[in-house]
Amino acid sequence: MRRRRSGGLTEAGSRRVLAGSLGKRTAAASLILALAMAADAPRGDVPAAKAGEKPAAAPDRIALTEAAAAPIGGADPDLSAKSPIKEAISLKPESPSGRAVKEILGCQARFANVKDYTCTFYKRERIDGELSSMNVMSMKMRNAPYSIYFRFHQPNKGREAIFVEGRNDGRILAHDVGFTKLLAGTMRLDPQGARAMENCRHPITKAGIGHLIDTIADRWQAELDDQESVVLFDPKIRIGSAPCLLIEAIHPEKKPGYYFHKVRLFIHSELGIPIRYEAYDWPAKPGEAPELLEEYAYDGVKLNVGLDDGDFDAANQLYSFGRF
Repeated sequence: MRRRRSGGLTEAGSRRVLAGSLGKRTAAASLILALAMAADAPRGDVPAAKAGEKPAAAPDRIALTEAAAAPIGGADPDLSAKSPIKEAISLKPESPSGRAVKEILGCQARFANVKDYTCTFYKRERIDGELSSMNVMSMKMRNAPYSIYFRFHQPNKGREAIFVEGRNDGRILAHDVGFTKLLAGTMRLDPQGARAMENCRHPITKAGIGHLIDTIADRWQAELDDQESVVLFDPKIRIGSAPCLLIEAIHPEKKPGYYFHKVRLFIHSELGIPIRYEAYDWPAKPGEAPELLEEYAYDGVKLNVGLDDGDFDAANQLYSFGRF
């Protein structure tokens, strides 16, 4: 660029600088407008079925990941792609690890007031290196005595299982479907036995939101350290129509005592308890994506609905135990 002897810009140069500045501002304004429109875009909620139509498939409604890094509710698929340094600075003076522990302990305190709940439960687990298909089931849960009822929607539609702590000799009451049910009828299974643990990472005695909260609270208090962990937050995530706070806790290096490379926990902003959880293994090789190990979601959670012994009784006429 040519300069006058006084060191100032030429008139032509000034016009070029002004035009360039206006162009950059216009481009920036366009980018901001595009981002704002994207933020207000629909989040992928599934509309209610019309009269006479079948409801939408359950897995689509909850919008669970079909791959380890699939987007959730239109938000960033993986917070670890953001700069952990910038995130940590934005959270000062509160420690990121301290905030995560505080959030899960708050969930624990709130869940102490929950007597029972119902929901639709979604589960995927990696067993012997293979990620299972999505399991979908109706779930009833009572905290004292610990009682749980499952009715499967997929796979094995119609299968049911009941477990009540201190009853039925500590066994699960379960029945299969089709020919297997005709042959076996209602089965009494050891919760830790091979049949009950088939295609499961955890026994039925450890199922439910309460156990999830307690497990994460224990692990985060023992494992999270701002020197060795990266903890990120996103308060604008939605699971279906439910607003959530996403906490992503990452151990970059695999060390003794660490269970997972990364945990993603979605806390319902209104209920104040987790409704979704994902856990990932460390990448097999540098640069590879971490593998999903287990994923659980609780959709349509209704708290303190007044469940009683009849809801966990195989003789309940609404259930199909003992009948083909």
